[in-house]
Amino acid sequence: MVDAAELLWTWCRFGWNYRGIGSRPKAERDWYAERTKYEMSMIVEKDFCDFFCAISDALRWAKRQGIVVGPGRGSAAASVVCYLTRITEIAPYNYPGMVFERFLDTTRTDPPDIDVDIEDERRHEVREYLEGKYGRECVGTIANFVRYRPKNALVDVARVHGVPNASKKIVSDLIIERSGGDSRFDDSLADTVEMFPNAKAIFDAFPALWLATRLEGGVRGMSVHAAGLVVANSPLTDICAIYEREDKQTKQIRQVLSIDKYDVDYAGMLKMDILGLTTLGMIANCLRMTGLTLKDLYAIPDTDANTLDVFRRNDVIGIFQFEGRATRIICGDVCPDNFSQVADINALARPGPLFSGTTADYTDIKHGRKKPERYHPIVDKITAGTFGVIIYQETILLILKEIGGFNWVDLNDIRRIIAKKVGQAAFQVEMDKFIDGAKTLHNIDGDTAERIWKRLVTSGTYAFNIAHAISYSKLAWWTAYLKAHHPVEFYAASLAKRKPREEPEFRLMRDAQRHGIEVLPPDFRISGANWGALMPNGTNSKPAVLAGFKSVPKIGNTIARNIVIARALQPFQFPEDMKRAGGVGDAKVDQIMDFCEMDDPFELEKTGRTLDKVLKAIKNKEVPAPIWTHDGEAVAAEVAEPWGSKRRGRQLRYAGIVKARIYQDIVENIHSRTGDDLDEIVKNLDHPELRKYCVLQCIDRTLEEVYLRINRFAFPRFRRRLEAIDVKVDVVIAVGRKTPGFGNSVAVDELYVIDPE
Repeated sequence: MVDAAELLWTWCRFGWNYRGIGSRPKAERDWYAERTKYEMSMIVEKDFCDFFCAISDALRWAKRQGIVVGPGRGSAAASVVCYLTRITEIAPYNYPGMVFERFLDTTRTDPPDIDVDIEDERRHEVREYLEGKYGRECVGTIANFVRYRPKNALVDVARVHGVPNASKKIVSDLIIERSGGDSRFDDSLADTVEMFPNAKAIFDAFPALWLATRLEGGVRGMSVHAAGLVVANSPLTDICAIYEREDKQTKQIRQVLSIDKYDVDYAGMLKMDILGLTTLGMIANCLRMTGLTLKDLYAIPDTDANTLDVFRRNDVIGIFQFEGRATRIICGDVCPDNFSQVADINALARPGPLFSGTTADYTDIKHGRKKPERYHPIVDKITAGTFGVIIYQETILLILKEIGGFNWVDLNDIRRIIAKKVGQAAFQVEMDKFIDGAKTLHNIDGDTAERIWKRLVTSGTYAFNIAHAISYSKLAWWTAYLKAHHPVEFYAASLAKRKPREEPEFRLMRDAQRHGIEVLPPDFRISGANWGALMPNGTNSKPAVLAGFKSVPKIGNTIARNIVIARALQPFQFPEDMKRAGGVGDAKVDQIMDFCEMDDPFELEKTGRTLDKVLKAIKNKEVPAPIWTHDGEAVAAEVAEPWGSKRRGRQLRYAGIVKARIYQDIVENIHSRTGDDLDEIVKNLDHPELRKYCVLQCIDRTLEEVYLRINRFAFPRFRRRLEAIDVKVDVVIAVGRKTPGFGNSVAVDELYVIDPE
């Protein structure tokens, strides 16, 4: 039997050659040599060699099969051993802000978390490899416990007690949505009834619905964990109860444990978090279309100018984790100069930095609109890469170590506090130790040390893991590289992974058109089951993405594949030839051809046409037509008056279709940002009886979303109008002024709701 430590050392030496460390400058070689010895000594001492070997073996096998495995996830990217053994694809030397001890330190007794992303359509192959190696009876999936949220609690109670669907829908459409950090996260139904008379009337008519408020937050059932695989030394049935579930992808029966991730370590099983990621599936499709290899993907430099330009232009539709509203706005404001700043954007787009003002500080300092706050030269040096702003957990740990003299045992406790978001109370326990260390080591006075400490405490409530930011930004970089260098294949591969007739698909199509790429409906002669790329040739003068048969409504995977297989056996000359495919008759042929011959099959022009229809209909009516500033791009270009300005900006008029209606409570929002006591917030609030307000998320013919904000003072006037809006159907015309700050927001003075029919 091979010793696990000896095997891991052998694989590290192999990785040394595979990564080409020996040909790098001496300083870099020496750094890698010392780090490898340091990390291996800790891994061997803690008897984690089997754990690292098992994961490395599975991932190296996957990469040899051409399965796209992500660059890394979480703090594992800081490990040289993970890099050498091909668990990760992030070179730690290139990113000095990463800290290995954030991943593994001397006090840790349980194996560290190594989370892995893998292309979604081939994840099952890794599981099958593990079953073949260790025995099917020893490999299983972790359970996940699903909890009641307001809408499904309402649905279940309404079904059991015979409440009419129409009545249930009235309440469901009014439910106040909250994030997990809100103090009343599990009380949304009760607050909805209190806020809206329509909801209260339904609850009064059907008192059984109050049972739903008791269900909210409770366990609803058990599901299969998306990523957690376990391997045991003996059959899983020796350890816990096992359920059998059918794998939706392979239709095979899989073993599912009756325990969740929190109990796996206690049960003595090895846990691998291997998540099937759609983006990696998209990248795999794109590699096949372009002829690029997995090695080519991993070799993409993070200095490529064309890729960086994608972020600098904020051309991020379809870019992993960058196409969301918040990240797009921040990316446009930051305008990154290098890959490290792209990673910073990934961290700055989280709610903590946004609400705390850290994101605004970063962008203002970067562009010279503000000077950084100075604490001490050591802090300046550690935070130099982020313009003096603390956004990463590792930055906090380094400041605590360098200034306060904390060792890694102490820092591990603080790391747990940060990771679990315990908050300021737990941090405060260590303040005196930090102040004493700062005085002893650097002769820093108590007031300065306390200022530094308070800054660390504040940052600790939202600071992000830099290793994870770098890893996921590397994924974003890969998608941006493909968009910059292989745009047609990028759009085709991306559309193939989007759900048909949903907004993400629509946005990608519109973005493709904006880049001069045609979006074509299926062609019975050449289309595949899914989207494909067409380069300019004798028949089409422009590059295009060609829809597959699955894009036709009510045509599923089986029918689409049958058509493609039948055509491969004998080419189609006429639409009727599709009837040679199994399951395709006259009705299916007519259905496919009707869709393909439509003027606007993907409804890319529907929003614009709806707005044109409404604006034409209200011309010369009392409703004010949007004479100027009537779409998202125009709103984005408006300059808002700064907060506190006595002069109001020019009036604008906006027309759009309501995509979502979001009710909010100002007291709870202040509490979630500041942590202040709820009673104190109410006490200091002008007109505390006016707490509720509403935000309408709207879309128009542009790709820019606009948020119409009805403040708490105007809310009572517009309440009934807002409740009556048919979301995703009705057109609204708002008269107001752009608000300063984050995003494309309009403070509404007047609001008109129009049924386009």
